[in-house]
Amino acid sequence: MAANGGVPIGRVVCVSGTQVVAMLSHAVGNDPAAARVEKGTVLKIPLARSLVFCMVSGISVPMPREQAAGAEETRLAELELLGESPTGADGDAQAFRRGIRAYPALGDCLHPVQDSDLDCLYNQAQPSAITIGNLHHASARPVHVSPDNLLGKHFAVLGTTGSGKSCAVTVLLRSLLETLPHAHVVLLDPHNEYHAAFGDRAVLLGPETLQLPYWLLNAEEVFEIVTAPAHGSPVGEAAAGLLQELIPLARKAYWDSRGDGLQPTIDTPVPYRLGDLDRMLDERMGRLDKPEGLAPYRWLRARLAALARDARYAFMFGGISVHDNMARILSTIFRVPPGDRPITIIDLSSVPSETLNVVVSVLLRMAFDFALWSGGRFPMLLVCEEAHRYAPAASGTGFEPTKQALARVAKEGRKYSLSLGMVSQRPSEIDASILSQCNSVFALRMTSLRDQEFLRGIVSDNAYGLLDFLPALGDAEAIVAGQAVPVPLRVRFPELAPDLRPRSAAASFSAAWKDGSQDPALVDEVVQLWRRQYR
Repeated sequence: MAANGGVPIGRVVCVSGTQVVAMLSHAVGNDPAAARVEKGTVLKIPLARSLVFCMVSGISVPMPREQAAGAEETRLAELELLGESPTGADGDAQAFRRGIRAYPALGDCLHPVQDSDLDCLYNQAQPSAITIGNLHHASARPVHVSPDNLLGKHFAVLGTTGSGKSCAVTVLLRSLLETLPHAHVVLLDPHNEYHAAFGDRAVLLGPETLQLPYWLLNAEEVFEIVTAPAHGSPVGEAAAGLLQELIPLARKAYWDSRGDGLQPTIDTPVPYRLGDLDRMLDERMGRLDKPEGLAPYRWLRARLAALARDARYAFMFGGISVHDNMARILSTIFRVPPGDRPITIIDLSSVPSETLNVVVSVLLRMAFDFALWSGGRFPMLLVCEEAHRYAPAASGTGFEPTKQALARVAKEGRKYSLSLGMVSQRPSEIDASILSQCNSVFALRMTSLRDQEFLRGIVSDNAYGLLDFLPALGDAEAIVAGQAVPVPLRVRFPELAPDLRPRSAAASFSAAWKDGSQDPALVDEVVQLWRRQYR
C-alpha cells in the first residue's frame, strides 16, 4: 500500500501531545470534487518512515469574513492522533499499531485516506475475528472484532434505554457463538428478555429450573437470607451467631460419613441438612433454663421452617433429601460440556426481590471460584445486565458481597480466563473502579450529561472526538473504543430479524387501546400466576 497519494488537503500548523491542528486548503468546503472533512473523518499524515492516522475532532474558521477581493478564510481542523503504520523502503505501509513513535512536524501535509488505508486500519487478520456491524461513514465496510481482544480484558455495553442496547448485546453474543460454537457463556437476565433471541441455542434457568441449594451460600449470603427480617435486632444478631457456630458442625456431620477428615468451615461448599441444624438447635434449647434465652432459637427454627415452605425459595430450600450434586450444578450453569447450547441464560425476573442480590452474589462468586480452581481451563464469559444494580457507585447501597464478587471478577477474572461483560443504561451509577476494568466500551446513545462525562473519564483520549456524537447517535449505533478495535469507531449494528430480537421493545399503546378485545379470563390467569409466583 502506498504511503501517500492524492492531493494534500492541508498542512500541520500546531502539535501538542496527541492533538494536532492543521490548516485546510481553500478547496476543502468550496470545491465539490475535494475531499469532505467533517467531525469524525479519518485522515493521514505521511512521514519519512511511517504513516500517521488521525481523526477530526473539531473544525473551525477562527475569523469568518466575506470572501471579497479574493480573500480566503483560514480553516482549521483539530485532529486526534490514532496511531501509525510503519513504511518500508518501497513506501508501502505495514500493519497499523497504536501509539506514535514519530510525531508530525510543522508543515507536514494532510491527506485523505484511501480504501487501502481503511484496509490497514480496520481489517482484523485473525481467522476467528467476528463481524459486529458496519462503519458509519463507510456503510459497505464491515467492522471486525478480535474475540481475544474483546474478552481478554472485559467489555461494557452502555446506553440509555431505547438506544438498542439489548440488541447490541445479542449481536455480539450471536456473532461470538457463530464463530466459536463451543463457548461457555452465562448471561444474567433480570427481565427475561434474551431467551427469545437465542432459542434452542441457550439453556434457560429460572426459579423453576435453577438449582442453587442453600448449602452453597457462604456466611454473608446465608445471614442475608435467613436473618434479614430481624436485621439489627438482638434476636437477629443472636440468630446469626448461632448459624456461625452450628453450620460448620452440620456440614461436618454430613461429611463424616465419607471419612476423609475434612474440617469444613461455614464457607466450605459442603452439603448439610436443615434437619441436622434443627436437631442441634433443639438440643441447645433443652440445655437452657431461662425462657428469655430461648427467643433466638425459636425465631431461627421458625424462620428456617418458613423458608423451606416458601414456594419462591424452592430453587434454594426445596427438596427433602440433600445430595452432593455440586459438580452437576456447575456443569449445567457453566455449560461443561457446551454441547449445542453454549449459553446459559439465568432468568432473574421471578426471583424474590429480597433474595435477588444474594442469588447474583452466589453466581458471581461461583463463576470466579470455578475459574480459579480449574486453573482457567474453561474460559468463560459472564454477561451482567443491569450492572448498576449490583455494583452501585454510592457506598452503603446494595448488597456488599455482590459488589465485592463483581469487583473480584472485574479485577482478577482475566487471570483465570473469566471474562466479564457489563451492560447498563446508567454508567455513572456504577462503581468507577469496576467499570474502568472494561478495556473495550460499546457506547450507544446517551443523553445524560453526567453519563457522558463519566464515560469520558474511562475511555482513551483519542476517542474524545467521537464521544461528542453520543447524544445524536441513532438506534443501534455505537461508539466503539478500546482493545477490541484498532481505533475508535462509529459502528452501526445490523438489524436483527424479529424472531432473533430480545423482548425489550416498548408496548404499542395505540394498538392495544384501539383493539379492546382482551378476554376477562386473562385476569384470572394473571391472579393464578401471581399467587404461584410463576411467569
